[in-house]
Amino acid sequence: MFKFSFQVEPEEESASTASKDEETKPDASANDTKPSAEENNDVYPCEELSLESFQTTKSAVNPDVTSTFTPAPDCTIDYLNHLALLDETFTDDIVTAESDHSDLVPNRYEGGLKVWECTYDLGEFLAASEEKKAEFQGKKVLDLGCGAGILGIEALLLGASCVHFQDYNKDVVTKLTMVNYDLNCRSCSSESDETTNENPQGAVKFFSGDWGSFTDKYDEKYDLILTSETIYSTQNYAKLLQLFDRKLEADAAKTYYFGVGGGVRLFEQAMNTDGRFLHEVVWKCESGVKREIVRITRK
Repeated sequence: MFKFSFQVEPEEESASTASKDEETKPDASANDTKPSAEENNDVYPCEELSLESFQTTKSAVNPDVTSTFTPAPDCTIDYLNHLALLDETFTDDIVTAESDHSDLVPNRYEGGLKVWECTYDLGEFLAASEEKKAEFQGKKVLDLGCGAGILGIEALLLGASCVHFQDYNKDVVTKLTMVNYDLNCRSCSSESDETTNENPQGAVKFFSGDWGSFTDKYDEKYDLILTSETIYSTQNYAKLLQLFDRKLEADAAKTYYFGVGGGVRLFEQAMNTDGRFLHEVVWKCESGVKREIVRITRK
């Protein structure tokens, strides 16, 4: 399990370590009586974040604090592991999540600093055959709830012409997603610079903030939407379906989420009630924690 040190007091850090040993997904039962985001509008508005400003301040990444994900023999993705984040200074919302031994503080922190199992599941599924890989060629892709950005980076490496990364917290995007993008796609960008007059980074954008705000504020359309571990809160289903409708297509999630309402079956029910989408389970893991990948298309 990941353990982050967000400059908390030693006693809190010790308690957090013990808690993380038993942790899976966060238990949101303590927040059941709080108003939803729709009721109090207590969410982060969406904003586009500048990659250029990140690149002017970036420093070399120690390979000792990176991990590697290889969804296919010809596709390798490096990403920061928890050691790279130990000395980072994060916003109060993320510090609060760690102090409370939680991966989730509704409307404040949505777990983006960790890489969950379904990201690997979906990444391997998308690179499992030449036919699946070909689906990315020349496509415009959204990595929704991107966290480390692994799925969006994979889409770029498999030939997507444009990838946009979105996650809730600005710190997640600037201190994790952008760093991982730079680690994996810097050489691709340099080669493109030599052969075209266009800035290749114009095809890559980064957004932080709430899904509803993202849907309303930007008119972008996507050929594929990749999203993993994003259906644990039933309160956000309406926003997610509206985003799919306005932006539009692929989804990976666990059948069950520990301590948090939501999961594939509930989300399928929400889609059936909504009536705008068809859904198909295209992959299942029957061992251990049951997980599935669902493909969603317009009716």
